[in-house]
Amino acid sequence: MLTKIHQRIGHWKSLGLAWLLFLAIFIIYWLRFIASHQNHLDEAELQAKLRASQAAHALSTQVHSQLLSIHFVVGHLVEHWINHDEKTFQKLIDLAQDGIFKGTLDVIAVTDAEGHLLFDNQTQQDQPLPQLSVAKRDYFQALAQEQKPSFFISAPVQNILTKRWTVQFSHSMFKDGRFSGVIIASVSAEHLSDAFKLVFPSHDDTVFLVLNDGHYLARTHALSAALKQKVLIERKFLQHKDKSSGTYTAVSPIDNAERIYAWHRIPDFNVTLGLGLSKENVLTPVKRANQESLAQNLLGAILLFLAALWITRLVCIQTRQNQSLLQTKVRVDTLLKRAPSGVLLIDENNIIVRANTQLCSLLNLDTDPQSLIGIHHEEFISMLTQEHITWFPLASNALIHSHFNEVSDSTGLSLKIDWVPIQYHQSSLGGAWFVQDISENKQKEQELLTLATTDALTGLHNRRSFLDILQHELKHTQLSLPGALLSLDIDHFKHVNDTYGHPVGDLVIQNVAQVIRDTLRQGDISARVGGEEFAILIPKATLQQALQLAERIRERISATPTITDTNTIYVTISIGAALLYGHDEKSVQEHADQALYQAKNSGRNRVCYMELADSESTE
Repeated sequence: MLTKIHQRIGHWKSLGLAWLLFLAIFIIYWLRFIASHQNHLDEAELQAKLRASQAAHALSTQVHSQLLSIHFVVGHLVEHWINHDEKTFQKLIDLAQDGIFKGTLDVIAVTDAEGHLLFDNQTQQDQPLPQLSVAKRDYFQALAQEQKPSFFISAPVQNILTKRWTVQFSHSMFKDGRFSGVIIASVSAEHLSDAFKLVFPSHDDTVFLVLNDGHYLARTHALSAALKQKVLIERKFLQHKDKSSGTYTAVSPIDNAERIYAWHRIPDFNVTLGLGLSKENVLTPVKRANQESLAQNLLGAILLFLAALWITRLVCIQTRQNQSLLQTKVRVDTLLKRAPSGVLLIDENNIIVRANTQLCSLLNLDTDPQSLIGIHHEEFISMLTQEHITWFPLASNALIHSHFNEVSDSTGLSLKIDWVPIQYHQSSLGGAWFVQDISENKQKEQELLTLATTDALTGLHNRRSFLDILQHELKHTQLSLPGALLSLDIDHFKHVNDTYGHPVGDLVIQNVAQVIRDTLRQGDISARVGGEEFAILIPKATLQQALQLAERIRERISATPTITDTNTIYVTISIGAALLYGHDEKSVQEHADQALYQAKNSGRNRVCYMELADSESTE
């Protein structure tokens, strides 16, 4: 009797301890649950900063390239104005309007050393120039004080001639060492802003370009308001002049919208680009998901307490079962920790039941694998990056056979992902993904492919690879842009080997290959097809373009010596050219070789072209 009483007392103590443990776990769970929600918000904001920073960096690179092009164009305008080359000067303006400025150019103006207008492209030749002076403008005063030719970007001003807000890109002119005036390219601030709108059209987000003193140059939205004020002095890129990039969160005084900002300074120019993403848009989906999760967990908590008495009645049986399950879990966890692959197991309800550290590492998940257990597959997918989301699709039929897929991401990571369904009789118990890193194998495959298609000495295509490309290109030629094949051979190369030795000869071949590589246009293909023989494929080019490119290659090779420790070796090269259109691989090679032989027989160091129609060549 006493034994039973003691057993009951022990049983009730166990139940009491179980309830205390249950309450403790419940509280801990909710604390972790709340912390997890905050972590989701923090992670969303962190990811937004990262996305904004990456996008701002990409935009700043494009802006930097655009500014360099503007600097280049304005600098050439200065050169031709000083040289009184009016024809080329006007041609450069036309090219700039159709090219780098693409309709955004407001006016090109030239002033003398006192700031008086000498030329503007908006005034017809038979009309008198407006009697205007820009001597008091900041860009004129800044350039006039410089002792050397300089480039200047000014804050937007209302153009005297067109009455529109424009950004002035100006360059000083010096003649005989003295300041002689400036050339100004005025670009519409609205057009600059419209270019950013193409990338970020939403009013919730904003892209802006400012001078490093805070003056706006462009803004995707509310441009008029922005041009009338400066960026607040407390912004980080104004406070920290030594930093090239950064992020911050702030409320814009222009539209009172809170945004997550990222900024990058434009190298070589006194300009900073900023990108602001709407904080509300970034956090709203996470907050909504948190609220839904909170409602679901509250409902679960209520149901859990209602079932507590029933659970208590079964506690003894469950204790034994849990002990068995715990042992099984330990065994499975040990296996997963030692497994060389990442493992993700879901049950028949698509709830994650197991994950290991290797999985989190391979997917770059900043979380412990244990925190994945119990979440739905959709929530797990939401934790992945955009390019990883499609890697773990749910099968439309849970009883399908196992399969695998090979995937890669932008970092170069290559994975083999196996899906294995788990079945009992004809019922689905979920499934498992096994994720294996095969990057090294893929890299070796790529290295083997490179070895098979690349000449080891020069790094150019080898003969076999080049012929495959030529055969493909011949199928896509057209009459208006027939394309061309160049056959090249180093003149008197045997004399180089005999005089300096084969190692020096290899250096000469490498030097010629580098000159060819540096001279070609984007899309042109070069190859080493023999000892001192090279071939170049020029797709979608006219005959004139091909011959001009061949001449540039010939001239640069003859002017670029191979320098060794003891000798400076100059070589020349002979080039034969043949058009691609209307001919097969064999005939176009034969005609290019015939043109090359003619170049050799005509004295070398020259370019010859073989007419394919009548087999006649002209130099």
